[in-house]
Amino acid sequence: MSPTWENPEAVVGRLWIRLAVAVGVILVVAAASRAQQSGSTKNDDPNPSPQAALSGTWKLNRDESDDPREKLRSAIQDRNQNGNPGGMGRRGGMGGGGIGMGIPGIGGMGGGMGRPNSGPGQSSGSDPQRARLLDLVEAPNRVSVAQKGPEIDMTDTDSHTRVLFTDGRKLEKPKKDALQTQVKAHWEHQTLITEEKGPDGEKISHAYELSPEGRFIDTLTLESKRLNTPIIVRSVYDKPE
Repeated sequence: MSPTWENPEAVVGRLWIRLAVAVGVILVVAAASRAQQSGSTKNDDPNPSPQAALSGTWKLNRDESDDPREKLRSAIQDRNQNGNPGGMGRRGGMGGGGIGMGIPGIGGMGGGMGRPNSGPGQSSGSDPQRARLLDLVEAPNRVSVAQKGPEIDMTDTDSHTRVLFTDGRKLEKPKKDALQTQVKAHWEHQTLITEEKGPDGEKISHAYELSPEGRFIDTLTLESKRLNTPIIVRSVYDKPE
Protein backbone atom coordinates (compact mmCIF):
# COMPACT_ATOMS: atom_id res chain seq x y z
CA MET A 1 0.00 0.00 0.00
CA SER A 2 1.47 3.29 -1.05
CA PRO A 3 2.02 5.94 1.70
CA THR A 4 -0.35 8.88 1.90
CA TRP A 5 1.45 12.21 1.49
CA GLU A 6 0.00 15.30 3.15
CA ASN A 7 -0.30 18.59 1.41
CA PRO A 8 2.91 20.50 2.25
CA GLU A 9 0.96 23.72 2.64
CA ALA A 10 -1.27 22.12 5.30
CA VAL A 11 1.78 20.93 7.26
CA VAL A 12 3.36 24.37 7.16
CA GLY A 13 0.09 25.95 8.25
CA ARG A 14 -0.14 23.74 11.33
CA LEU A 15 3.46 24.52 12.24
CA TRP A 16 2.78 28.26 12.04
CA ILE A 17 -0.30 27.86 14.26
CA ARG A 18 1.68 25.94 16.88
CA LEU A 19 4.47 28.50 16.77
CA ALA A 20 2.01 31.38 17.20
CA VAL A 21 0.40 29.67 20.19
CA ALA A 22 3.81 29.07 21.81
CA VAL A 23 4.87 32.67 21.28
CA GLY A 24 1.58 33.87 22.77
CA VAL A 25 2.05 31.75 25.88
CA ILE A 26 5.59 33.08 26.34
CA LEU A 27 4.41 36.70 26.04
CA VAL A 28 1.61 36.17 28.57
CA VAL A 29 3.99 34.57 31.09
CA ALA A 30 6.55 37.36 30.63
CA ALA A 31 3.90 40.07 31.14
CA ALA A 32 2.64 38.38 34.31
CA SER A 33 6.20 38.13 35.64
CA ARG A 34 6.88 41.83 35.00
CA ALA A 35 3.65 42.80 36.73
CA GLN A 36 4.53 40.67 39.75
CA GLN A 37 8.02 42.20 39.98
CA SER A 38 6.60 45.72 39.70
CA GLY A 39 4.11 45.06 42.47
CA SER A 40 6.82 43.53 44.66
CA THR A 41 9.03 46.61 44.19
CA LYS A 42 6.22 48.91 45.30
CA ASN A 43 5.37 46.77 48.31
CA ASP A 44 9.02 46.50 49.36
CA ASP A 45 9.29 50.29 49.78
CA PRO A 46 8.84 50.69 53.57
CA ASN A 47 7.78 54.34 53.43
CA PRO A 48 6.40 55.28 50.05
CA SER A 49 3.96 57.91 51.25
CA PRO A 50 4.83 59.00 54.85
CA GLN A 51 8.16 60.54 53.89
CA ALA A 52 6.59 62.80 51.31
CA ALA A 53 3.47 63.41 53.38
CA LEU A 54 5.45 64.67 56.39
CA SER A 55 6.76 67.59 54.34
CA GLY A 56 5.16 70.99 54.78
CA THR A 57 4.36 73.43 57.57
CA TRP A 58 2.47 72.26 60.66
CA LYS A 59 0.76 74.24 63.42
CA LEU A 60 0.44 72.95 66.99
CA ASN A 61 -3.10 72.08 68.07
CA ARG A 62 -2.94 72.72 71.80
CA ASP A 63 -6.47 71.43 72.45
CA GLU A 64 -5.56 68.00 71.07
CA SER A 65 -2.02 67.90 72.51
CA ASP A 66 -0.73 66.92 75.95
CA ASP A 67 0.19 69.70 78.38
CA PRO A 68 4.00 69.41 78.83
CA ARG A 69 3.94 71.47 82.04
CA GLU A 70 1.42 69.11 83.60
CA LYS A 71 3.44 66.10 82.46
CA LEU A 72 6.59 67.53 84.06
CA ARG A 73 4.70 68.48 87.23
CA SER A 74 3.38 64.93 87.56
CA ALA A 75 6.83 63.39 87.06
CA ILE A 76 8.39 65.64 89.73
CA GLN A 77 5.53 64.95 92.14
CA ASP A 78 6.25 61.25 91.76
CA ARG A 79 9.94 61.89 92.39
CA ASN A 80 9.15 63.95 95.48
CA GLN A 81 6.82 61.35 96.94
CA ASN A 82 8.88 58.26 96.21
CA GLY A 83 12.44 59.56 96.30
CA ASN A 84 15.02 59.29 93.54
CA PRO A 85 18.27 57.31 93.37
CA GLY A 86 19.84 60.20 91.48
CA GLY A 87 19.93 62.29 94.64
CA MET A 88 18.23 65.40 93.31
CA GLY A 89 16.47 66.11 96.58
CA ARG A 90 17.81 67.21 99.95
CA ARG A 91 21.35 66.30 100.89
CA GLY A 92 21.65 63.23 103.01
CA GLY A 93 19.23 60.78 101.48
CA MET A 94 16.09 59.96 99.57
CA GLY A 95 12.58 61.01 100.36
CA GLY A 96 13.63 63.67 102.86
CA GLY A 97 10.91 66.09 101.86
CA GLY A 98 9.95 67.69 98.54
CA ILE A 99 11.98 69.78 96.21
CA GLY A 100 10.91 72.99 94.56
CA MET A 101 10.03 73.23 90.91
CA GLY A 102 11.05 76.81 90.30
CA ILE A 103 9.83 76.70 86.68
CA PRO A 104 8.05 79.80 85.38
CA GLY A 105 4.38 79.10 84.96
CA ILE A 106 4.43 76.00 87.17
CA GLY A 107 5.26 77.40 90.59
CA GLY A 108 6.92 75.87 93.63
CA MET A 109 6.09 72.45 95.03
CA GLY A 110 7.03 70.51 98.13
CA GLY A 111 6.30 72.95 100.90
CA GLY A 112 7.62 76.12 99.29
CA MET A 113 11.06 74.70 98.49
CA GLY A 114 11.27 76.53 95.16
CA ARG A 115 12.83 79.70 96.61
CA PRO A 116 16.59 80.24 96.29
CA ASN A 117 18.52 79.87 99.55
CA SER A 118 15.34 78.74 101.30
CA GLY A 119 17.27 76.80 103.88
CA PRO A 120 19.84 74.09 104.51
CA GLY A 121 19.84 71.21 102.10
CA GLN A 122 18.51 73.13 99.08
CA SER A 123 20.17 71.62 96.01
CA SER A 124 22.02 74.28 94.09
CA GLY A 125 21.06 74.95 90.49
CA SER A 126 17.77 73.04 90.66
CA ASP A 127 15.68 75.83 89.17
CA PRO A 128 17.70 76.11 85.92
CA GLN A 129 17.82 72.32 85.64
CA ARG A 130 14.05 72.04 85.80
CA ALA A 131 13.67 74.94 83.41
CA ARG A 132 15.86 73.04 80.93
CA LEU A 133 13.65 69.96 81.32
CA LEU A 134 10.65 72.09 80.45
CA ASP A 135 12.46 73.44 77.39
CA LEU A 136 13.11 69.87 76.28
CA VAL A 137 9.48 68.71 76.54
CA GLU A 138 7.69 71.81 75.26
CA ALA A 139 6.63 71.51 71.62
CA PRO A 140 7.17 74.39 69.18
CA ASN A 141 4.13 76.25 67.90
CA ARG A 142 5.08 75.56 64.28
CA VAL A 143 7.28 73.03 62.54
CA SER A 144 8.41 73.07 58.91
CA VAL A 145 9.42 69.68 57.52
CA ALA A 146 11.52 69.27 54.36
CA GLN A 147 12.31 65.82 52.93
CA LYS A 148 15.59 65.41 51.05
CA GLY A 149 16.02 61.68 50.48
CA PRO A 150 17.55 60.20 53.66
CA GLU A 151 17.66 63.70 55.20
CA ILE A 152 14.64 65.25 56.91
CA ASP A 153 14.96 68.87 58.09
CA MET A 154 12.65 70.07 60.89
CA THR A 155 12.71 73.80 61.61
CA ASP A 156 10.77 75.40 64.47
CA THR A 157 9.45 78.94 64.96
CA ASP A 158 12.79 80.06 66.46
CA SER A 159 14.68 78.95 63.32
CA HIS A 160 16.27 76.00 65.13
CA THR A 161 16.71 73.12 62.68
CA ARG A 162 17.07 69.46 63.57
CA VAL A 163 18.57 67.57 60.62
CA LEU A 164 17.49 63.93 60.79
CA PHE A 165 19.56 61.34 58.91
CA THR A 166 18.13 57.89 58.25
CA ASP A 167 21.10 56.39 56.38
CA GLY A 168 23.31 55.73 59.40
CA ARG A 169 25.99 58.27 58.48
CA LYS A 170 28.42 59.63 61.06
CA LEU A 171 27.04 62.81 62.59
CA GLU A 172 28.90 66.00 63.40
CA LYS A 173 29.34 66.91 67.04
CA PRO A 174 26.83 69.59 68.07
CA LYS A 175 28.23 73.05 68.58
CA LYS A 176 27.18 75.21 71.50
CA ASP A 177 24.24 77.50 70.70
CA ALA A 178 24.18 76.27 67.09
CA LEU A 179 20.94 76.77 65.19
CA GLN A 180 21.34 73.39 63.48
CA THR A 181 21.64 69.99 65.14
CA GLN A 182 22.22 66.63 63.46
CA VAL A 183 20.18 63.72 64.82
CA LYS A 184 20.23 59.98 64.16
CA ALA A 185 16.90 58.63 62.91
CA HIS A 186 15.34 55.55 61.37
CA TRP A 187 12.03 54.38 59.98
CA GLU A 188 9.88 51.80 61.74
CA HIS A 189 7.19 51.01 59.20
CA GLN A 190 5.47 54.40 58.80
CA THR A 191 6.93 56.05 61.92
CA LEU A 192 10.10 58.13 61.95
CA ILE A 193 12.09 57.55 65.15
CA THR A 194 14.87 59.80 66.47
CA GLU A 195 17.36 59.23 69.28
CA GLU A 196 19.43 61.94 70.94
CA LYS A 197 20.92 63.17 74.20
CA GLY A 198 19.88 66.20 76.24
CA PRO A 199 22.29 68.77 77.71
CA ASP A 200 22.43 66.93 81.04
CA GLY A 201 22.54 63.38 79.67
CA GLU A 202 18.80 62.94 79.23
CA LYS A 203 17.65 60.28 76.76
CA ILE A 204 15.26 61.85 74.27
CA SER A 205 13.36 60.18 71.48
CA HIS A 206 10.70 61.40 69.08
CA ALA A 207 8.23 59.30 67.11
CA TYR A 208 6.88 61.22 64.12
CA GLU A 209 3.93 59.87 62.17
CA LEU A 210 0.76 60.82 60.34
CA SER A 211 -2.62 60.04 61.87
CA PRO A 212 -5.43 58.57 59.72
CA GLU A 213 -6.91 62.08 59.66
CA GLY A 214 -3.73 63.50 58.13
CA ARG A 215 -2.39 65.13 61.28
CA PHE A 216 1.29 65.28 62.15
CA ILE A 217 1.90 63.53 65.49
CA ASP A 218 5.06 63.97 67.56
CA THR A 219 5.34 61.63 70.57
CA LEU A 220 8.29 62.68 72.73
CA THR A 221 9.79 60.42 75.40
CA LEU A 222 12.31 61.90 77.85
CA GLU A 223 14.20 59.86 80.43
CA SER A 224 16.22 61.67 83.08
CA LYS A 225 18.25 60.45 86.03
CA ARG A 226 16.48 63.17 88.02
CA LEU A 227 13.09 61.49 87.49
CA ASN A 228 11.68 58.08 88.38
CA THR A 229 9.56 57.68 85.26
CA PRO A 230 9.86 58.88 81.66
CA ILE A 231 7.95 61.95 80.53
CA ILE A 232 5.83 61.19 77.47
CA VAL A 233 4.28 64.13 75.62
CA ARG A 234 2.08 63.72 72.56
CA SER A 235 1.87 66.82 70.37
CA VAL A 236 -0.68 67.10 67.55
CA TYR A 237 -0.11 69.35 64.53
CA ASP A 238 -2.51 70.43 61.77
CA LYS A 239 -1.91 72.04 58.42
CA PRO A 240 -2.41 75.80 58.87
CA GLU A 241 -5.52 77.18 57.19
